[in-house]
Amino acid sequence: MREKDIENLVAQYPDDFFSKEQLKLISQQYVVEGKRFDILFEDKHHRKVIVEIKLGILSREASGQIVEYYGLLKSKFPDDLIELVLIANVIPSERRIFLERMGIDCVELSLTKLLEVADKHNYIIPEIKLKSEICLRAVDQGENLGIKKETSVWIYQANPKLYDVLNALSDEKLTTIHWQVNQHKNEIKKGSIGIIWMSGCDSGIYAITRIITDPYIAEESPEDSRYWIDETKKMEGARLRVKMEIEIRLSNRPLFRSELKEVSGLENLSILKQPQGTNFPVTDEEWKIISSLMKQQID
Repeated sequence: MREKDIENLVAQYPDDFFSKEQLKLISQQYVVEGKRFDILFEDKHHRKVIVEIKLGILSREASGQIVEYYGLLKSKFPDDLIELVLIANVIPSERRIFLERMGIDCVELSLTKLLEVADKHNYIIPEIKLKSEICLRAVDQGENLGIKKETSVWIYQANPKLYDVLNALSDEKLTTIHWQVNQHKNEIKKGSIGIIWMSGCDSGIYAITRIITDPYIAEESPEDSRYWIDETKKMEGARLRVKMEIEIRLSNRPLFRSELKEVSGLENLSILKQPQGTNFPVTDEEWKIISSLMKQQID
């Protein structure tokens, strides 16, 4: 899902997100002294309500930008009552406290909620197309594409408070990604399938990858590391990692944990039973079920 899709959903259907405010849309991409604000509403008291949208986690840089924008609004319209609302998928507590002390309202908006509203109003979210015939065949046929006698499918977990996985997977230029190997280093092999799992309130499967190296000591590429929120992670340097090609992006239609745990045959899926860790094995039978569910998602 792009920031533009979140903006469109909030602008077009504000009652689904702010039911008590009675917001009336005035403009999208509202310009003040060369700065573009995502949405301008008027509320029931005829006050201006500016809404700024950020995909994924709210970064430190974006927090500073929001404060700058709010100062611009206050200086431009000193006699007007203006509210600024910031919407992001994840807002770290320290940034929420900082912004709310400035008088800026902060709203965390889950992907689950956004997809519910999109479905309710038949809003079409553009899909990122499949790029791999191999993975397409896996989805179509539920094949076991594994290495014989070894577990061939692995879950790689991302914490959205540390790594901005939603923006990373929305970056179509990011076609390969490194992932640290903290468990099962002797079992994970080149040619295996990787499942990218995001933890948190919208936890679930967000992408399918092809592992293109055995685990090896490597640094992340600049393209990878730019999505770390935790600055210490950017400085870790060489670690045991695998390199993966992103084959299928499911960030518009993830397979949510809440759905997977109700599916017969996935009761023992490792990440559902014990979610602490980075790398989790998936059995052949579990992969067949997951690939069948994926086919339903992308059809």
